[in-house]
Amino acid sequence: MSAEIMSAELHCAHCDQETLHTLVYAGRLLVSSTCETCQTQVRHEPADLRIHYVRDLEHRIVTKPFRLWRRFWKSPRAVFWGFPKQAVGQPRKFWNEVKELFK
Repeated sequence: MSAEIMSAELHCAHCDQETLHTLVYAGRLLVSSTCETCQTQVRHEPADLRIHYVRDLEHRIVTKPFRLWRRFWKSPRAVFWGFPKQAVGQPRKFWNEVKELFK
């Protein structure tokens, strides 16, 4: 699954204490957070997420050439060898992000 899952210690309003939370991201957008202690989950409204995801996707598409150029100048060899693999995996990554938004 392409949705990035991270852990962070946050204040839980339900437990009223600092607990470990699981954060789920689709692209750069936070989709949900779940308290590991009480299993309380906070999710964003799907309609709002889709609107923000489209805006974020537009920004990522517009800035991609600049980011590739900058990455190339930092490490040309890494871009040369890594780009084909990344390009092949990008449609799957995108599709998994979209699926996470429609859960």
